[in-house]
Amino acid sequence: LQPRDLLSPWVPPQLLACHLAARCRQLDEHQQSLVQDSCDNLKEINRLRHLISQLSAKLEVVDVRSVQSTQKQTEVVETLRTLR
Repeated sequence: LQPRDLLSPWVPPQLLACHLAARCRQLDEHQQSLVQDSCDNLKEINRLRHLISQLSAKLEVVDVRSVQSTQKQTEVVETLRTLR
């Protein structure tokens, strides 16, 4: 039955009660599904945050090495210039 049909005074109260109980069960199941999805999403967010933290730390190490390499390259170039 459509919800508007349930508002008729000729609908037995038991039918209305059954309909409402079924709708409550559906909404409860949907809410539980949303709660589970939210928990899963939070776990994924935390996993990704941890991964980002690890990648940022690795990037900082690579940046330091890059700067050191550039400095060493500059020193080598200067040394070669003085030897010529």
